[in-house]
Amino acid sequence: MPRRGNMIGLVELADADTLRDRHGHASFQELKEVFRKRLQGWVRAKDECNQLEDGRYYVELKGVGSRGELELATAKLQRIFQEPHYQFGRPVRLEFTAGFTQVSGVDINRKSAMHEAGVALRQARSSSRPYDLYQPQQEMDPDAERKLVRKLENALEVGELQLHYQPKVHAKYHSLMGAEALLRWHTSDKLIGPNKFIQIAERHEVITHITWFAIKSAVARLARWPEELSIAVNVAPNLLLNDQILSVVHDALDIYGVTPGRLTIEVTERVMIDDPQVMLQQLGRLRKLGVKISLDDFGTGFSSLSYFRDLPVDEIKIDKSFVSMMVESEKDLAIVKAVIGLAHNFSMRVVAEGVETMDIARQLSDLGCDVLQGYVFDKPLPVEVFELDYGLARDASGRLRSKPPSSLN
Repeated sequence: MPRRGNMIGLVELADADTLRDRHGHASFQELKEVFRKRLQGWVRAKDECNQLEDGRYYVELKGVGSRGELELATAKLQRIFQEPHYQFGRPVRLEFTAGFTQVSGVDINRKSAMHEAGVALRQARSSSRPYDLYQPQQEMDPDAERKLVRKLENALEVGELQLHYQPKVHAKYHSLMGAEALLRWHTSDKLIGPNKFIQIAERHEVITHITWFAIKSAVARLARWPEELSIAVNVAPNLLLNDQILSVVHDALDIYGVTPGRLTIEVTERVMIDDPQVMLQQLGRLRKLGVKISLDDFGTGFSSLSYFRDLPVDEIKIDKSFVSMMVESEKDLAIVKAVIGLAHNFSMRVVAEGVETMDIARQLSDLGCDVLQGYVFDKPLPVEVFELDYGLARDASGRLRSKPPSSLN
């Protein structure tokens, strides 16, 4: 799909009241001027940056039309503010808080966009991230959000949260190599996809319980599958900062007697935005357990290629936005080629997600891609259907009913 548009944002000096109380009015005015100059040094000539009456700044980033591109831009802004300002010989740390919303770039309703950016700004204030991107779910009032979180907690207890499995297949032979575990919420009357609740869950402790459940369930399922198959589980970046993930993974593998290399932990490029050194250490610890690490949505949000050299990663997943357009767009095709070459030079496996036609599948195979995943092969399936369709179901004695198919075609 085309990646076009702009980002409109509201940016403010973080903890302004604390800085004013600590340094006094005159010094605070100087700090605000330093903040203004750094912010204006960040925006490009084609962007807009104007101070509003309330002290916040209206920013319009032209041609920044995706979360990944915004993360690149905000990573640069974070680097600009890493250097402290020295006032009377003493360092003063200046930080920003921002909220952004994506607009089409045509017939922009700035009043509506500023409202949405304001919603994202308030969310950023209440979270540990310096910025946030507006999502419609953020319009939910606090009471409704608390009710949804309680429903999620109950859904986990009563078994309404379940894993569906989407096959990952060999790019050349189309033989089954494993699956990605994807969360679904089975209520009494409908099936709810993760886009309806995961972002809200990530703002609350319930995401920790959901993720531990997903890891343990995936490992338990692996114990029933042939040794050559693997399962990938998505983990939110902030959970990598929770040392408990190491014990959860280790204990699950030990209890079910699963070879660690059969479990893949999928993380997005956002892990390298907030605290890259800590994230590198945590990924390294997970890898020492023997599990595989996969970098999801590659190409949409990498803060710096300098990190790539040191990443403890076994697998790169090319984002579906590049895959879906590679037949029509020479630029997207060039990106796919470059990612495959770069990953292979670092001895990493390459997975292409969002493969929706056999033409794309064949072209990816010709380019040397290792693994394919997408609706052309299958959608995410309930575990019973997945195991039955792919010869993984077991009889009453626990034996496989048939061998895994050699080809999905």
